[in-house]
Amino acid sequence: MNVLLLLGSTLLLTTVSSFACKRLKLPQVIGHLMIGIVLGTSLLNMISPSIITDLTMVTYFALALIGFSIGGELRWARIKRFGLSILIITAFESIVSCVMVFLGVYALTKQLGLALLLGGLACATAPGGTTNVIQEYKSRGPLTSTLYGVVGGDDALAIILFSFLSGFAKVAIGAVDSLSVGTILGHVFMDIGGAIIWGGLLGLVFALWLLRIRNTEARAVLILVSILLCAGAAVYMNVSLILASMAMGIVIGNIHPHRARSYFNSLDGLSNPVYMVFFVLIGARLNISLIPTMGAIGITYFLFRTFGKYTGAFVGAYVAKTPAKIRQNIGLCLFSQAGVAIGLAISLDIEFANYGPLVQDVSQLILMVITSSTLIFQIMGPLMTKYALTKANETHVY
Repeated sequence: MNVLLLLGSTLLLTTVSSFACKRLKLPQVIGHLMIGIVLGTSLLNMISPSIITDLTMVTYFALALIGFSIGGELRWARIKRFGLSILIITAFESIVSCVMVFLGVYALTKQLGLALLLGGLACATAPGGTTNVIQEYKSRGPLTSTLYGVVGGDDALAIILFSFLSGFAKVAIGAVDSLSVGTILGHVFMDIGGAIIWGGLLGLVFALWLLRIRNTEARAVLILVSILLCAGAAVYMNVSLILASMAMGIVIGNIHPHRARSYFNSLDGLSNPVYMVFFVLIGARLNISLIPTMGAIGITYFLFRTFGKYTGAFVGAYVAKTPAKIRQNIGLCLFSQAGVAIGLAISLDIEFANYGPLVQDVSQLILMVITSSTLIFQIMGPLMTKYALTKANETHVY
């Protein structure tokens, strides 16, 4: 099956699954993931690992659209109102989930390196499933605004924490003899700082350019060009693609905000099919046969990450003095796990392949735990997000 036929078949199946999920009152993203699992390595293998690799640019483009849409929701008025609470909640939910998983895994295995690495990976929350549910149910309100900011900043903090913890873990498991803090700081600055600077500058250029364009179709093309340039350069420079796109979206969304709304709306027709293929590819990558092999470590990771995310978000929201409906519901929206966690686990596996067999065993175990738990989190996450947003009376599709 060639790629065009595969994409056409995939979009047809996901469209059917979307109608089925609507009937069942389930988030559509769950249907897309299920199609991916059926077509992927778990069952039919029509979407093989090589095809997933060939379609990597679709994944990058989808992540760029997600980052850009998150940035567009972070208008200055909302940042002034929710900015501090977003930072506090993000810090608490990331750090508490990291600490909880670290303590749970270490108590079970007494392996310091393994516990540090899984703790670092537990921080990351997948923004794709969360934003997809928000858009599907047309959610608006304080919880939704706070959620956009938290899932956007979460990945930045996850990358920072994982960079430091993986450095200590390499020493603990004997992969390296010493820790270079300067190297870690350099990596963090290049990945996070480089993404924000690049996205911000590109956003400024295109925001000023768009103000001079009156033709609606020309503006839509320019927005698409800006996203492609931002994503492509981020991949080339090896910086955070989501953060670069989010920074660009924030700048474009805050320069003439009323007019900027039309810029983001112009992407609706394009983004939906891209998101469909994106979630199918996530599902195709997952292997359901790994779930029974997770073992005690995988179960510990799942339970302690879930508890840490909810508890950390609740405590952070309490410290930030947010309304009760944010405190009670924000943690339920942060369970999704996909791109960043899997990407970090894969990069770790590639790096650890250069070391001895004992070190390689650790990376293989981590990759198995993250991959298998992602399947559960990606189904659980959208369901809990829908439940929380509905409970907070911020959904407008019934």
